[in-house]
Amino acid sequence: MSFRKSLKILLFSVLLFSQSLLFADVPDQLYGIWEGKDRYVFFEENQIVIVLKTYYGWYLDRVVEDPSVSEKYKRDRNTATTKKSVYVITDSKPLWISEGNSDDSSAYELKLEYGKHDVAYVPFAVINDQMFLKFWISDAEHPGFWAGNAVSEGILVSNQVENENLWSWFIDSETGDMYKLRYWKSKMDFDPDLEAIIKSERFEDTEYTVQKHIFSAQNVYTCVPGRRVYIRNLDKTPVDQAFDGKDVLYNEETTICAVNDVYLKKLADKKTLDDLIEIVRTQNSKRKPDPEPLFPPEELDYHWDLIDYLESGNQIIQVIRQRQRDFGVRGKDLGR
Repeated sequence: MSFRKSLKILLFSVLLFSQSLLFADVPDQLYGIWEGKDRYVFFEENQIVIVLKTYYGWYLDRVVEDPSVSEKYKRDRNTATTKKSVYVITDSKPLWISEGNSDDSSAYELKLEYGKHDVAYVPFAVINDQMFLKFWISDAEHPGFWAGNAVSEGILVSNQVENENLWSWFIDSETGDMYKLRYWKSKMDFDPDLEAIIKSERFEDTEYTVQKHIFSAQNVYTCVPGRRVYIRNLDKTPVDQAFDGKDVLYNEETTICAVNDVYLKKLADKKTLDDLIEIVRTQNSKRKPDPEPLFPPEELDYHWDLIDYLESGNQIIQVIRQRQRDFGVRGKDLGR
């Protein structure tokens, strides 16, 4: 039985027996600290800590963490934080579904629970210690077919809207032509053995098959309605516009393809929770430099003799000046 076939059976089992999901520890490949443009994410033993880079990155907010972390490392209390973390993953564990079998790359699906009711599933791929949200997985049983996923907004501190569509690709091995396949969310029962047939005049008498169903983010997506099997009227996509016209990279086995837009990158020299707390403390101890003055500084001549002449004889002004002298030293007295 091929790896892909085993994976389909695994996903099908997860769908049918969702009440008894098998939870696993965080994979070794993910253990440690990951940094992105606007956040840090820390994985350790079914624990996730999220630190947001607020105020344009000048302040790091430990917005998501387990209560045990807050007890060990006191959280700062200020206008940029809340008394408690936004939400805490406690009894539930992340759900990991691996679609890769390599030391340097794999695809996963992370389950996050927000409170008692909201749940989010975040599919992502890891290639060379870099995390990507938009990726495709090749299917050895259907040559030329790259299965897409329900692209997530990321590992967020709040729930996110589920995708109604996902996009896959078919590459004609003979011509190199690329075709974009739309899959939409369906209430069908997931069947890993069902296939759809690409039927087009371009292929003449040749028929190619792809997966009819894709199971992603705990939803079933299909490329043909009902019991139909034929995909018709495909539009060919120019190679330079393939994968949404963006640069892509592949893993070593060429089984995972990802848009080259890194979501998170693993820190090589910092791996523990202590390291993360030190990053937060170091950054939050910094003071943002004062802004540049609107006008360049220069020596000014206030002409105090002219000011005294204009103010002489004005009782109202003299009362104000006396009040200023009683309050403190004036710039005039300091020669400024």
